[in-house]
Amino acid sequence: MSNEENARLYRLECKVDFLFQRLGIDPEVALVRDSDGLGGLPTSFHEALRLGKTIEAIKIYREATGADLKTAKNAVDGLSR
Repeated sequence: MSNEENARLYRLECKVDFLFQRLGIDPEVALVRDSDGLGGLPTSFHEALRLGKTIEAIKIYREATGADLKTAKNAVDGLSR
């Protein structure tokens, strides 16, 4: 990789890190993927989110990821926007 490509990649990584921090999303949890392409989260999570059932979505998120309450709330709030 050239120096220019490395610099571009570094800038992109910084932007992604900023977005994760700004949205309060734990990147380790957000980057979990499985074969359904839904980030390892069950369909019920996406349905609760779509229906505006925030508390239910947080509960499902915590169960699916093992995240603590604050991380789950921040992730759900970030995805709700």
